[in-house]
Amino acid sequence: MPKIVDHEARREEVAEIAATLIARDGLKGLKLREVARLAGCSTSIVSHYFEGKHDLLLAAYRMRMEGTVARVRQFSQGGARLVDSLAQVLPLDPDRIDSWRIWLAFWGLASADEPFLHEQRLRSREAVDLFQTAIVNAGAMPDGEQTRLVAQALLSSAAGVATQAVYDPENWPPERQIAILTLMVESLIPARK
Repeated sequence: MPKIVDHEARREEVAEIAATLIARDGLKGLKLREVARLAGCSTSIVSHYFEGKHDLLLAAYRMRMEGTVARVRQFSQGGARLVDSLAQVLPLDPDRIDSWRIWLAFWGLASADEPFLHEQRLRSREAVDLFQTAIVNAGAMPDGEQTRLVAQALLSSAAGVATQAVYDPENWPPERQIAILTLMVESLIPARK
């Protein structure tokens, strides 16, 4: 009897291995042969799940983005404080640090690669929508254009904090990241009376 393989789970496993390698070695360090070795398969099996390295890179990027989106939604819909919901995007633990390393690697790629530029635009817009929803869910502001502007400002601030934290972790520990995000939220959103 042939072995039953969950193809979607296997595809996700291979994409996660690629994501881990990108976080550790950057885009140039990602080798399909190494991905296959770590997955316990041949490069032809990796090629079965992905049309090529480009497709694998995109899958790894999307997988990490989707995980972060799910975390923010979970906190936002669960009644968490706004800062706690938004902080889910910050590099506060090893997994989220790796996600930021992956995203930063892709920012450079997006500047010269049209499919990645398109993906980056979509994900950036999705992140603004996510922040706007979190603001509304927290009861901090009503939905509208001003809330969208605040969401864009907070996303830009969070991306700046995260970038600094990845490049200079000693000066940007989790407590400082949260303190700065809190400061930005308090300065952009009027206190409710």
